[in-house]
Amino acid sequence: MRRYWFIALLLHVGLFTILLVRFDWWEMDAPQAPAAIQAVVIDETKLQQPENRVDEERARREQQRIEKERLEQEQALKLKQQEIERQKAAQEEKRKKEEQIKREKAEQQKKIELEKEKRRKEAEELKRKEEEKRRAAEAEEEARRKKLEQEKREQEEAKRKKAEAEKRRREAERKRREEALKSQLAAEEEFLEGEAQRKNQALIARYMTRIRAKVESKWLEPPTARPGMSCEVRIRLSPSGEVLVVVTVTSSGDSVFDRSVEAAVQKASPLPLPPDPAILPGFPELKFNFKK
Repeated sequence: MRRYWFIALLLHVGLFTILLVRFDWWEMDAPQAPAAIQAVVIDETKLQQPENRVDEERARREQQRIEKERLEQEQALKLKQQEIERQKAAQEEKRKKEEQIKREKAEQQKKIELEKEKRRKEAEELKRKEEEKRRAAEAEEEARRKKLEQEKREQEEAKRKKAEAEKRRREAERKRREEALKSQLAAEEEFLEGEAQRKNQALIARYMTRIRAKVESKWLEPPTARPGMSCEVRIRLSPSGEVLVVVTVTSSGDSVFDRSVEAAVQKASPLPLPPDPAILPGFPELKFNFKK
């Protein structure tokens, strides 16, 4: 670009120099105008004189010079116009190159922006997947926690129901034992009442209770014992109450429980007897029903 401007400057300087030289030459060669114009009568015979021919030649040469200067000026203007057009073309080329550079930069920037957007979307997608994974893990953990809580509640509910059922069973067993005891007492009372030859029913009942109490005090409850278990034993006694023989006649279904009752009867020997053991029904044998 500087080279173009330098060439244009040289052309302008040269053109300006030519014009100055041409104009100086014109001023030196130009004929002086006459001070005044006087009308004279020209003789036609004198038109063909040498002076007139010199003037005509001078005018012709002047006309040629003027035409040459005109052509040179036109050529200079043409060159100047061509230089201006070259400068415009150079400027247009420069503008196009700058626009091309701008477009390339814009495209490069666009590619960078697209790459940034792509990376941003990839980062967002990765973040979204990690968030979904975290939520899935939290949901799984929450489901597991709820399941454990549900299982715990069910276990607690089962324990509560079991405890309530055990409580009801024990209550029912207590009532059953009470009813059984009442029934037994009623049966014993009925038995005592049915024995017309017995004169002291109260004494028999009292000693039977004492026998029961002493046997129960000597009883060591085995690990297999459960509420409601019972067995009936037959005891053979001496006149002084010593236990001679004890045999289980009705088993509880648990031999350990049966043996523990037999051992308790043996340990309770001698059993408390009334002053006259003969008043006991079936003496010297006695049937004894033991219930837990």
